Amino acid sequence: MENAIQSVLGRHAAVACLNTTDGNPALLTPEEYVAVSGAIAKRQNEFAAGRMAARRAMHRIGFPSTPLLANPDRSPRWPQHLVGSISHSQTSCVAIVARREHLRSIGVDVEPDRELPPELWDLICHPEELQRAAELPQAVRARWVTRVFCAKEAYYKWVYPQIRCLMAFHDVTIELNPTLDNTIFIARPLRREAREATPAGLTGTLTITQDTVISLVTY
Repeated sequence: MENAIQSVLGRHAAVACLNTTDGNPALLTPEEYVAVSGAIAKRQNEFAAGRMAARRAMHRIGFPSTPLLANPDRSPRWPQHLVGSISHSQTSCVAIVARREHLRSIGVDVEPDRELPPELWDLICHPEELQRAAELPQAVRARWVTRVFCAKEAYYKWVYPQIRCLMAFHDVTIELNPTLDNTIFIARPLRREAREATPAGLTGTLTITQDTVISLVTY
């Protein structure tokens, strides 16, 4: 998985992947542990895996490993000179970091490559996206919607540090090829704050590996 993501990132960013079960809360600093001190063991392990992966990615771009605290909104508080993003699935954790001089922001999301139940489609998809889904062969629609969901999550993570306001799924549309293979997508924000922060035609990538969909937005 790391190789697949790194090949998309290029040389200015680094990725590290861990199994969520490899997360060890005992390796968190006291300041980091505060964010999950009241959480169940599974959540603590996921959180720890994210911090461990982030430190590994920091090391790979030559940045010293430092505690990665949580903001009041629970997003990672990256060191001043870094940008980054962390995502978890049920089994995998991905962290990506870069120096701020190279990238404005990073958004990554990982999801199991499975069908999303049709009852969730209206919640996730803008009417334009629902129309595109309806034009696809029925056998691929549900997994295509999974890719739309994953792409939106990565875009939200990319734009949120810049606008610091929550967005709904219908606040952005995703232009995505009618395929289940690796592809490029375009994020088109509909909300004013997000439009102002987003370059026209901002693209992201979808990579499918190890039964996992990985969406990535960097700029």
